[in-house]
Amino acid sequence: MSFTCRRGHYSVSDDYCDVCGARNWHAGQRAVAARLAEASSAQTCPICGSLREGADRYCPSCAYDFETGEALQAALAPADGQADHGRAPMGGRLVLILSADPTRSNEPGCPDPPTDPGEHVFMLDRPSIVVGRDESAGVQIPVDADPYVSRRHAEIVDLGDAWGVRDLGSTNGTKLNGMALVGTEVKVIGPDDVIELGCFSRLTVRRRAWMGG
Repeated sequence: MSFTCRRGHYSVSDDYCDVCGARNWHAGQRAVAARLAEASSAQTCPICGSLREGADRYCPSCAYDFETGEALQAALAPADGQADHGRAPMGGRLVLILSADPTRSNEPGCPDPPTDPGEHVFMLDRPSIVVGRDESAGVQIPVDADPYVSRRHAEIVDLGDAWGVRDLGSTNGTKLNGMALVGTEVKVIGPDDVIELGCFSRLTVRRRAWMGG
């Protein structure tokens, strides 16, 4: 690639001027940016060794934060207004019920919810369950009717002896029982908790026995 150096010389070489030898700083910046992009694409999680997915901020396996270097920290104390769900092993005993809450659709800019959205049941049966728009890869709970739901909006994580929820840097945020989740904090969830996201989308936590299972 050719360039014109700061002294006005036309140079066929891209890195240094053919006439006066002046350095092409733009070429250097492009090279640095390319190296950073390559390093990001090949970055592995220092906690679990999983490969970083493109420029995603969080590790898909253990939720390590590539930007801050922070490992997943669970807020095991109940949030204000939450019942104490204890520390008994949750295993696969909980399910999430995805539905629409029409009482929330009157917020400014929100469209009307579907007239008959129905309810969808999702098992908590894996270490990480991502909630987001249905066209996104790696989403286990797709939300296709709510335009205010981000591609990767929130995540349900297995904490070993409980389940937790955290926001994934979504545009419009995530609430648990009416309380907004802050930053990368993880809040423990249990039966009858309600997770709100988007304009009208709602995830209600139930015991599996609620299904008769």
